[in-house]
Amino acid sequence: MIIGIDGHMLGDHSGGNESYYRNILREMVVSSDDIVYLFVRDTIEADEYKDKFRVIRFRSKSAFLRNFYELDLLCKKYQVEVLHTQYFIPFIRHCKVVCTIHDICFEHYKDIFIKKEYLRQKILIPYAAKHSDYIFTVSEYSKNDIVKQYRIKPEKVIVTYNAVNQRFHTLDKNDLNEEELRGKFGIGKAKYILTVGNLQPRKNIPRLIEAFNLWNKQNNHDVKLVIVGKKAWLYSDVIKAVNKKPESIVLTDYVSDEDLIRLYNGAECFIYPSFFEGFGIPPLEAMACGIPVAVANTTSLPEVVGNAGLYFDPFMISSIADAIDRLMNYKDRNEMIKKGFKQVGKFHWNDSAGLIVDTYHRTVR
Repeated sequence: MIIGIDGHMLGDHSGGNESYYRNILREMVVSSDDIVYLFVRDTIEADEYKDKFRVIRFRSKSAFLRNFYELDLLCKKYQVEVLHTQYFIPFIRHCKVVCTIHDICFEHYKDIFIKKEYLRQKILIPYAAKHSDYIFTVSEYSKNDIVKQYRIKPEKVIVTYNAVNQRFHTLDKNDLNEEELRGKFGIGKAKYILTVGNLQPRKNIPRLIEAFNLWNKQNNHDVKLVIVGKKAWLYSDVIKAVNKKPESIVLTDYVSDEDLIRLYNGAECFIYPSFFEGFGIPPLEAMACGIPVAVANTTSLPEVVGNAGLYFDPFMISSIADAIDRLMNYKDRNEMIKKGFKQVGKFHWNDSAGLIVDTYHRTVR
C-alpha cells in the first residue's frame, strides 16, 4: 500500500495539533509492505522521520495552494492510495482521503476567530468532514459533536485519543535545576501557578488572570501566575489583563519541551480555564509531572481528566478563583497526584497510531 501523510503542521508550534502528529508519527509502525510518504514544509528539520518515511518537501509557500493543489499533484506523482490530512482536504482527489478534525469550535463560538479564519473553517471543514472516507478525532465529545453537526454516520468517525509523551515525568532536583529555571523566565523566588495554552480567546486567559488577581488579593500571598504559550490571535485582552498587575504575571511565550517539563515540575499546581477543547493535552502533561490540576467543566475536559482533578465554571471569575484556592490548599494533595498518574496511564499514543494505520488499510480494501 502507498500512503501519503500531510505533515505541514510539523514545526509550526501550534500546540496540540502539532503534538498529535509528532507523537502519532513517532509511534506509527510501518509495515515493510507499505510505502509512506511524509509531505513537509521545506523549512523544517526532518531527519528524525527519514528512517520510517519517505520525506517529500512542499514547494509552495502558500497554504491554500499546498492544501488544494500541490497535495493532489504529489499524490498523483507518487501513486498514493490513501492521503491523511488535517482539517482540510483537496477539492480534486485522485485517491482515498482520511482527515483528522480535532474539534469544531468555530461552529459554537464564531466571534473568537478572526473573520477570515472563521469563514475558511466554516466552508472547508464541513466539506472535509462530508467528503473524507474516514475522520479521526481526539475524544468522544468531538466525535459526537461532528456526527451531530454534519449528520455523519458514527462509524465513519474514529476516536484516536491524544496522550502524553513519555518525556513528561517527575524530575529530581538536579534535572529540575529550579534556580536556573526561575531566573530564565523571570519568576523569581515566589511560588507559582501554571497554565499552558496559546494566547487566543478560547483559552480564556483574561478570566483566569482576573480570578488569580482576586484570589491573590484576598489571600495576600506572594504567588505568581505563569502563562506558557505563543501569541496566536485576538490576544490583546490577555495583554491588557496582564498589564493591570504585571508584577504577578509571567508570560513566557513558546518554550521548548525541556523547559515546559521543568515548568510543570516546579509549579505548585496547574489550572486550565479553556472553555472549548477537542481533547486538551496540557492537563495530562501536568498530571504526568506530578502536580494537581483543575480544569473547566466543559466539552472534552471531564473525559480527559476524569476523577483526577478539580472542576470549575470557566465563565465565572469566582468559580475559577475558588478552584485556585482549593488547589493551593488541597488537604489530600498526594492522593490527587496519585489519581493523576493513574489517569495519564489510560491514554497511549501507540494505541491511536495503530488505529490510524488500520484505518489506512481498511480505506482501500
